[in-house]
Amino acid sequence: MDTDDILDEKTYETRKLIAATFIQRSSAFLLDVILFFILSYGFHKLLRLAPYYIQFLTNYWMQLLILIALYYIYFDGGENNATLGKQIIGIRLLNEQKQAVSYFVSAQHFFSSVILFFGYFIQLGNEKRQTLADKYCKVLVVNV
Repeated sequence: MDTDDILDEKTYETRKLIAATFIQRSSAFLLDVILFFILSYGFHKLLRLAPYYIQFLTNYWMQLLILIALYYIYFDGGENNATLGKQIIGIRLLNEQKQAVSYFVSAQHFFSSVILFFGYFIQLGNEKRQTLADKYCKVLVVNV
């Protein structure tokens, strides 16, 4: 098995490891944001905690941020190692040993991504297409 090969845990076949592109990662993030707005608008209508949606977002922004963090940590650290947006696009998060990441690494990656958000664009200039947070956490985002 070559260093760029990965063993598919479901089919037990080896295949080439291909890093996710900037467009794929950005599209997955956009899908996650759209999902968040749909769900938060649904909560706003269902719970009627505020008369207007923007007021709901303003009043409950801290709780919403906690839910977003839990969403990313749970899904990136879970069985598929991908948020729903990443699953739709067909990418996932792996460690540099090409294995599934733990919830701890997922949490570390989420918080470092928030703090090091300016490092998102450095993926355009390196071979593994890693952001600054990816390099710090020693993770890869690859095609499924």
